[in-house]
Amino acid sequence: MEKLCANIENHLHQLCLMPSRHVGSPGVAAAADYIEKTFRSYGYTQVTQEPFPTTGWRFGSMLFVDLDEGCHSVPGAQPCFFSRSADVTGVPVWLTEADLKTLKSEEVKNRLCIVEFFSDGADIRGRNGIAEDLDRAGAAAAVFISDSAYHTTCAPSTKIQRSPLLKHLGTAVVSEEGAYYLARNRKHRFKLLIDADTFPCTSHNVAAIRPGTGTKRAVFGAHHDAAPIGHGASDNASGVTCVLELSRLLKDELPEWTFEFVSFDAEEYCIHDALPGGSEAYVDGHRDRKWEFFMNFDSVGTYFAEDVLHVGRPELLPEFDCIYRKAPFKNAGDDRNFDRIGVPSMWFNSHSKFMDFHTPLDAVWTMSVEKIARCVAEAFRVTHNIC
Repeated sequence: MEKLCANIENHLHQLCLMPSRHVGSPGVAAAADYIEKTFRSYGYTQVTQEPFPTTGWRFGSMLFVDLDEGCHSVPGAQPCFFSRSADVTGVPVWLTEADLKTLKSEEVKNRLCIVEFFSDGADIRGRNGIAEDLDRAGAAAAVFISDSAYHTTCAPSTKIQRSPLLKHLGTAVVSEEGAYYLARNRKHRFKLLIDADTFPCTSHNVAAIRPGTGTKRAVFGAHHDAAPIGHGASDNASGVTCVLELSRLLKDELPEWTFEFVSFDAEEYCIHDALPGGSEAYVDGHRDRKWEFFMNFDSVGTYFAEDVLHVGRPELLPEFDCIYRKAPFKNAGDDRNFDRIGVPSMWFNSHSKFMDFHTPLDAVWTMSVEKIARCVAEAFRVTHNIC
């Protein structure tokens, strides 16, 4: 256990102290290289980086200031994932849900828009649709509000809106503090300046295979990309760490099984809230393989969280016990792509009391190395139980 904890701590720091690991970034490429290097250091020879097309995002800088308050910076503000560049000055136009339903181009053209509408936290398509509508209407920029129903009030979710289809709209987000500041000063003149762009990109899954002597095979996976501007510690350096250490522990175990250890790119990226990009490419690229199960690791090991195991298609799995509470199929991560082709899944996940994921507060210091180690040990035991 001492070596396991030391390795976990090292992986977390190596991944979290890289630059932002969003799709198309130098940080996500560095993460893929680190994962490949680690698999090889653990004795794997069948290691590949498998390419697939996505849209990348380049972010340079953002300035959001109140010109009528001596260029006071708007608190709790960050750019949104896939924002385009913007340079807009003026009194914002506020848009409620009713306004969005009757949106007219002349009301928003070349304007800074504040979106005063709270959709369900999981409704990415809804917020992407708002941004795409404003983009078509000619708005210069849109500012969304990250509410506490789904994310922490202390920091904004940089992924609250994430459409890679925007042509020119700049998008930003504010936390509760920023929302109150804007509301209190809604007649002031603001300046929003964003340096960002999108571009055609090639993303990479990293796969290491341990061949078996029999016909049965299983996949163990996590995604190494993250929401932009932050460590992406829980979501999902923690899961990658689990896959790396499980590959080390299972390398010489259950020799009749073929085990695939895969780190997916572009889980945080999807168009129209469709399936996660990396696992979709992996599943569709290996249709000839018959997998007995997929074991997923995504957001594990945070403090103040209940660790659970989401199980999909349990009727196709042998009976097994687990120290964590078994929960229903979540249909929210990389397991979705395996489920759509009928593969049973198990997702180790932490239900955190603090909703820091997708925000700059998803940092390495929120993680418990001991809880992650316990997750790896339990995944090892469950794998033996099932196999």
